[in-house]
Amino acid sequence: MKRSKIHILIGLMFITLTVSAQDINSPFSRYGLGQLYGQNVSTELQSMGGISIAVSDPFIVNMANPASYALFDSTTFIFQTGLVGGSTNLQNTQNTTTSNYASLSNVSMGFPINKWWHMSMGTTPYSKTGYDTRINHPVDGYADVLNDRWGKGGLDIYYLGSGFRIGKNLRLGVNINFLYGSIRSYNMVYIPDSSFVFGTKVENYTRIGDFTFDWGLQYDIKLKGTKKMTIGLVYSNKVNANAYRSLLSTTLTGGTNNNIDFPRDTIQYTPDEKGTVVIPQRYGFGISMMDPGKWLVGADFEMQQWNQYQAFGLSGFLQNDWKVAVGGQFTPKHSTISSLRKRITYRMGAHYNKTYLTLNGRSINEFAVSGGLKFPFKRSRTNMNLGIEIGSRGTLQSNLIKETFFNFSFGINIVEHWFYKRKYR
Repeated sequence: MKRSKIHILIGLMFITLTVSAQDINSPFSRYGLGQLYGQNVSTELQSMGGISIAVSDPFIVNMANPASYALFDSTTFIFQTGLVGGSTNLQNTQNTTTSNYASLSNVSMGFPINKWWHMSMGTTPYSKTGYDTRINHPVDGYADVLNDRWGKGGLDIYYLGSGFRIGKNLRLGVNINFLYGSIRSYNMVYIPDSSFVFGTKVENYTRIGDFTFDWGLQYDIKLKGTKKMTIGLVYSNKVNANAYRSLLSTTLTGGTNNNIDFPRDTIQYTPDEKGTVVIPQRYGFGISMMDPGKWLVGADFEMQQWNQYQAFGLSGFLQNDWKVAVGGQFTPKHSTISSLRKRITYRMGAHYNKTYLTLNGRSINEFAVSGGLKFPFKRSRTNMNLGIEIGSRGTLQSNLIKETFFNFSFGINIVEHWFYKRKYR
């Protein structure tokens, strides 16, 4: 690996360590497993609206469909990582606030085993939880009751994947994932104007850790010249994931205006209760058309049956979600002797997501448009990627919250020739 690439990688890791403590702030992440990220988190895919199921590139690790690993170049090793961050404006009918966040998006690598079997491994976020809200409940003839809700945490995926080439046009793949993480939250109710009424605080800590599996298929249909169409399928099994939770419920005084709270009595204490969290099956279909090195367009549809979700025996508060995405990319001239302006790849896309939340009778939906650029290194397959995403989530109707977000991402793909023999020395 050349020295310049090592310097970029070290710099990126340093920035990651600096910003990784900045968490999301979304009241919607209070429900279910939090705000879901899926596995198409790389800058390249997000810049194209999140399409991934039928996308295959020999120099990109597309963990969203493990069948794509089978197209890795047989002489290269790929290291891929990136950062993601953004600014979110939260608005209801009375107030508006803004929050910022930044974190690591993914770390992954891809490499060949032989001509028909290629592998990938890495880690990526699965979900994030982050919120800090206060709700004021007026009570006629009495002091107002305040309800503070706070939560933080999330789940990550650590995966080992394989992609297999079956004949000339068919590829199959599987990711073996270890899903692990924890979510900590509390819900506190108190009357700040009364010193004679105790408040109540309920603290929850949930830890999840288990294996999940993602299956993928891609099939190429040759078109005129070098063009081709790719059909992709993905499927994830339903999993009863092992989980533990601890619950502590107390009465208290204090705790108002970020002051220290003083527990007075324990209402309930349940340490390390073992149970399961049901993560439902997911399936998706994608189609793309491309002329390799020149252009690509594609569309995806995904669905997950979140009405089957259960946590420690409780269910019935999530709905099935679905997502549709369209996008593409274009490179004016991919020759290595062309000017940088002509070798830049331009990307854009959009997605619409009916999330798994229904609040006050309203479905919480998300829409976003995105775009990005790929900057190739001279005389190298290594490249840097920039992406932006602008969109909204939620609604102001029925006393709810609307989030307007601006996200940015930066990624780097380091591609090195490792697996070849020199014929001459």
